[in-house]
Amino acid sequence: MKRIALTAITLLAAVFATSGSFGAGSTGGGELPNVSTATPKTPEQIANGHYQAGLRHKKKAWKNETKAAKYEEPGKRDKYLARARKSYRKAVDKQTEALKFYPAHYEAANELGYALRKTGDYKKAIGAYNYALKINPKFYQAMEYRGEALLALGLIGNAKDDYMQLFRGDRELARQLMSAMVTWFESQELQTDSVTEFGSWISERQKLAEMTQDLSANNARGWQDR
Repeated sequence: MKRIALTAITLLAAVFATSGSFGAGSTGGGELPNVSTATPKTPEQIANGHYQAGLRHKKKAWKNETKAAKYEEPGKRDKYLARARKSYRKAVDKQTEALKFYPAHYEAANELGYALRKTGDYKKAIGAYNYALKINPKFYQAMEYRGEALLALGLIGNAKDDYMQLFRGDRELARQLMSAMVTWFESQELQTDSVTEFGSWISERQKLAEMTQDLSANNARGWQDR
């Protein structure tokens, strides 16, 4: 219906522009009526608008988290952290709107997962990351974020799977997830068998990553010498 209405308005504007009797019989001096002929935004464009708004809320949250980190007093620190959580909730709303208008927006799904994770809703965050990766299986940023959410829930095996995929697909993001894994491991007060095994796995993977990095560097130097 909107498209039909726009066509009618456009046709009327064309008739008014070419009709000599319109100007002669009008008391307004032949001026055309103020008819908008702007092309309506596509669902994808509307979605991108919500997506960008969500990114702005995320940046506001980051700024407040940075401010919170400067204070040792719980009062001031908590004030800025509360502001950050508020911005993350707004980001959740915006990215949700983006996906309503354009469900294939995997970047919005990824950002939705990020904001949900930052508000502590890890299960829904993982669902959002899964959705983004279903649309674009090689969108490794969502995989790294998902790995961190999995760690928060103690799902070590799944987090390890994500790391291995990242190690094969994006070494830099693999390093980021490994850093999160080390932080998680060091924060565990109760050293269960699974946690201890995970610590050993971390050490082995770090050594292997260093070896492959050195090997890649040596190969690169070898090619340059030829």
